[in-house]
Amino acid sequence: MTALSCWRLACASTAALTALISAASAHAQQAPNGTLQIYGRINSSIESSRTEGQAAVQSLRSNESFWGLRGQEDLGGGMQAGFILEHGFELDTGTNSGSNYFNRKNEVNLSGSFGMLRMGHMFSEAYYATADVVSMHNFDTGISSDALYAWVSNGSNHVSWRLPEYQGLTVELGTSLHEKQAEPSKNAWDLAANYALGDLSLGMGYNRWGVAEQATLRATYTMGAWTLAGLIQNSHGWDQAHYKVDSSQRTRNMGRVAIQYEDGPSEYHLNAGYASKVGGEAGTQAMQWTLAYNYNFNPRTKLYALYTRINNHERASYLTGEAGVGARSVAMGIRHYF
Repeated sequence: MTALSCWRLACASTAALTALISAASAHAQQAPNGTLQIYGRINSSIESSRTEGQAAVQSLRSNESFWGLRGQEDLGGGMQAGFILEHGFELDTGTNSGSNYFNRKNEVNLSGSFGMLRMGHMFSEAYYATADVVSMHNFDTGISSDALYAWVSNGSNHVSWRLPEYQGLTVELGTSLHEKQAEPSKNAWDLAANYALGDLSLGMGYNRWGVAEQATLRATYTMGAWTLAGLIQNSHGWDQAHYKVDSSQRTRNMGRVAIQYEDGPSEYHLNAGYASKVGGEAGTQAMQWTLAYNYNFNPRTKLYALYTRINNHERASYLTGEAGVGARSVAMGIRHYF
């Protein structure tokens, strides 16, 4: 083959490839029924933290930063297909926040008049209906996140059905299939309900996994610049320190209240939680509280400052993992959604 022939062949191949790319791009741009969104949260803070009996530690922390892909396609007839892929990472080091890449959430879903069918790996909807709503100051992330709430959930191998909304009521029922790989080898169950009535909203969450069980009720009320929220929870069979099922863990009650006051772009927060005696045993109580200030540049970006503290009685080990040892922290951070 002569040099001229090679040149002509290369030009023809380049033109064909360019035409193919252009056609694919035009097809994607002309598809009216599909959407793809890149989204995420960057949340980092400078902190000075001190565990009782130890020296203070100054650090830069990543507070559950993540990015994700979210897609949806109209199938016609009132039905839609969608997916979510969400990756958590540590902003301060750049490392993954879990062993898998899409470690926070991944799901495929189908929705229509029947509601929504979801399959994948996902957070407990019972948690979203209750604890996440009450921790308003930083959406339950970082050093001031709720250390007293009993998760009692397994988000892997999850299938759920979200019923159609009915007069302000939404209900979702899900199960995580154990596949004979998780301990205990029992399906985990998740039930969540939310009800909105004007300025009042109510939430309920229930989880069960083997012998572990939790039930939570939540209420939120908005009155002008004020928002009041609170929850109560009853749980048993859940190891709070190691996030696992443990039949030796006896019944425990906890409650949390939160107050938010808005003044233009400024928010002032008070959040306090209390865990009662475990199985009625003295010295197993704990209290966690936070004072916080947020300055919102817009709905996506804010500066925040907070002081948080947890006090463990002599036999309680919430957050620190050491009986009778509490902790406190001062933090200043930036949170940005995109």
